[in-house]
Amino acid sequence: MTDVVGIGHKTAIRLQNVGISSIYALAHAPEGLLKQTFGIMGTQLYCHANGIDYSRLSETYTPLSKSYGKSQILERDYHDPAEVAIIVREMAEEVAMRIRKEHAQTAVIHLSVGYSKYSIQRGFSHQMKIDPTDSSKKIVAYALHIFQKYITNEAVRSVAISAGKITFKEGTQLNLFEDAVQTLHQEQLEKAIDHIRTRYGFKSMMHASSLLDAATGLKRSALVGGHKG
Repeated sequence: MTDVVGIGHKTAIRLQNVGISSIYALAHAPEGLLKQTFGIMGTQLYCHANGIDYSRLSETYTPLSKSYGKSQILERDYHDPAEVAIIVREMAEEVAMRIRKEHAQTAVIHLSVGYSKYSIQRGFSHQMKIDPTDSSKKIVAYALHIFQKYITNEAVRSVAISAGKITFKEGTQLNLFEDAVQTLHQEQLEKAIDHIRTRYGFKSMMHASSLLDAATGLKRSALVGGHKG
């Protein structure tokens, strides 16, 4: 019996304890008994033994990406952490927008910062677990928290942000410590911004800080796959 997918050694012993010692016996066992003994897995065992598969072959299965991320090598060494923070914000917003486009949410934010080739240190790479979210405001805040916690006085030359532990979003999860109305308004605002950016381009709505010389978002919005379109 253990040659059948889904029946391991322990499952086989439990089946034998209720008088089932072959696939034939499993196929002819009362489905109610199997469900009572094994729960939902009992129904699956019954279906497998009888060759029943309710999967719809016409439906295309598209697995979620394990992570969404952005990375870039800066055109020069950045010596001012405040300038790098602008880039971190821009990249975090792009990642958040991509997550919402997939109707997903993230539970892990990862930030990597590479220092200049003239620096003694190589940089840092850290992540933090968070409550599942697709909010730009929260994802940006978490990314900046990691950045401000680990940045040193070294010049920065590369930045990478990724969002992991991706799951489908089934609804808005309200927080007892946050104003529910404000949370819903923030969600509607971000969806409206996404719609505008999708229709008119990412640069159609950007923070004023993205107009500063240190920012790269405006320039990157004109690129396709990292190159001039």
